[in-house]
Amino acid sequence: MVSLGCAKNLADSEAMLGQVVAAEPTALVCAEPQDADVVVINTCGFLGAARDEADETLDAVERLRAEGHVVRIVAVGCYPQLWREQVLKRHPRLDAVMGVDAMYQKAFWESLLKQVPPSGVEQPVDLDAMRAFQAPRLLSGSGSYAYLKIADGCSQRCTYCTIPGIKGPLISRSAEVILREAEQLVQASATELILVSQNTSAYGMDLSPEHRPQLAALLRELDQLPGVRILRVLYLYPTLVTQELLEVIGGSRHIAHYVDIPLQHTDPAILKAMGRPWAAGSAAHVVDRVRRIIPNAGIRSTFIVGFPGETEEQFQCLLADLRVLRLDHASAFAYSREALAISSRFPDQVHGSTKRRRLREFMEVQQEISSSINEVRYLGRDVEVIVDGATRSGIYGRTLLDAPDVDNTVVVRTGHKTQPALGDICRARITTVAPYDLDGILL
Repeated sequence: MVSLGCAKNLADSEAMLGQVVAAEPTALVCAEPQDADVVVINTCGFLGAARDEADETLDAVERLRAEGHVVRIVAVGCYPQLWREQVLKRHPRLDAVMGVDAMYQKAFWESLLKQVPPSGVEQPVDLDAMRAFQAPRLLSGSGSYAYLKIADGCSQRCTYCTIPGIKGPLISRSAEVILREAEQLVQASATELILVSQNTSAYGMDLSPEHRPQLAALLRELDQLPGVRILRVLYLYPTLVTQELLEVIGGSRHIAHYVDIPLQHTDPAILKAMGRPWAAGSAAHVVDRVRRIIPNAGIRSTFIVGFPGETEEQFQCLLADLRVLRLDHASAFAYSREALAISSRFPDQVHGSTKRRRLREFMEVQQEISSSINEVRYLGRDVEVIVDGATRSGIYGRTLLDAPDVDNTVVVRTGHKTQPALGDICRARITTVAPYDLDGILL
């Protein structure tokens, strides 16, 4: 199973893989495609670069088949959902091609390893079946954390985004199904459960006539789950970061004081063109609210530079706002012009070289901020570290205020002490800091 793109895709990939292995318990799951008879590629289609990566991955696996290593190749996910004909034209010998509903095709996955291959024709799935869907998960990561997908699709209409066109509107999973899956992940020794969806803070708005978010209620239930050690929430839409939600996070037993709010920009005119909340000062308002209710919160955000119409003055104001906000972590993306997005037809598209320069300047500013925050928050201090893996001289992991793959990595020298196990939470004294990396010694 090759899972491309986001953490939500990874959760889906693990559910597909789990269904295959549940039906064929003697199947061997290979780490490398060249060792496998059947290769499934779960693709991303959000950006042109992601579709290019999917094509290159499929090309590579097709070459393996030509060399006699692979018998069957399956492509699923976001790329075939809207670009199926393009996929079939470039890769005509694929054994099956399915879109974003592939995960729900139980009969397909159960028969994938049979001598006679399944057809790969997707059967319709209704909303109730999606909300109630549950499949065994075969975790593919380090074991210290697992992603818990609580919803799919998105009902926001950001003008740069193709996700609603690919995934459709918000579809929340039932709380009962989420809690059962969380129990299974904890039993599979996941130390940390990371809640994800396209818009996590909108969870439950499609389940009630009042269209009220139900994330706070879900978090209260998950916080009481026996055996859970750490909960983390990603992808909170700014206007849905309510006082109630923050009080639940701040007052919980197990929820990390980590708040991830993709702000995308701070200029009201740009935000309005993006189809985002655009009131002047809205970014500062939501960040101030987080810090007032959870003073020790680690705050992450993402931004887009070079959006159509963004002037140099607006970009410089964004950098000035970034210095004032002082977010623990922030990443930026150069605007990608996607033909299916409304913004692709906007005038005043920003030149590629300008977008690249702005991206570089943004990251330079944020690196200075993150380095300064790391020095104040961590240098010379004793911190708890979630163990994600081993090194030659010790272990590596994250603090409770860092999400995997995107935030700080902590490298800990263990010396002659007993090395903590994967998923353990140990204590370390931080000896050096950088914008993205911390070094320490085991206590």
